[in-house]
Amino acid sequence: MKGIFKNTIWILLLLPILVSAQTWKAGSGDKQIAVLELFTSEGCGLCPAADRWVHDLPNQGITGENLIILGFHIDYLNDKKGWVDRFASPVFSARQRQQAQINLAQTVYTPEFFVSGEVIHLWKKHVKKVVQAVNKFEPEAGIELIVSQQGNELVIDSHIGVKGMENRAYSKLYLAITESDISSKVSGGDNAGVTFNHQNLVRKWLGPFALDESGETDVSTLVQIKDDWKLENSHVVAVVQNLNDGFVLQALELPLAACD
Repeated sequence: MKGIFKNTIWILLLLPILVSAQTWKAGSGDKQIAVLELFTSEGCGLCPAADRWVHDLPNQGITGENLIILGFHIDYLNDKKGWVDRFASPVFSARQRQQAQINLAQTVYTPEFFVSGEVIHLWKKHVKKVVQAVNKFEPEAGIELIVSQQGNELVIDSHIGVKGMENRAYSKLYLAITESDISSKVSGGDNAGVTFNHQNLVRKWLGPFALDESGETDVSTLVQIKDDWKLENSHVVAVVQNLNDGFVLQALELPLAACD
């Protein structure tokens, strides 16, 4: 009788964990998805207009079927503009410098746009054209994602297939956690008095993860879920990039709201 009682207690203790576990799955298709990396800051006076333009892209015919958006908040303006951006990270600033270096650029700035690894200077004129061009390419990588929530962690399992010897030699995997519909009121600096509604904001950037030169790689990683994250507004994004020429071979966005 005592053994049955102990087993019942253990089942009851485990029940909340089992109930809270969720799993999401997705795979990339035959279409090449473009990736827009926008480097921005709440302290940047020119950034709100760029943010609004990007958020309006679906109304201009550029939807999630064509493009994945990553909004990186850089930290190098925090001590220059009279406002500390709480979403900024040196990791995001390092990503911008990496992309700039691949493009042989000497400086970084905000707002700055990269589409599938290529810097876009006249973004209002050229971003949509570049996205449409990228969509016509044949994907040079395939991505499968399985994400599960275990307590306060996300377990991200990725399977990556890469085509071509050069791609296999130089490509890496990056993972991002993004979140949308984040309200933030700015009370200082260039945007004092503005309330932002951030979309596609990068919460976490992970990588580079090495890929096997055989062309097939499985990568597993854990991500701690922060208290202020809302998973129902979040996505896991996988990006496979050739770091020799900078081109993004393929990307995949998995919404965590669509529980499997």
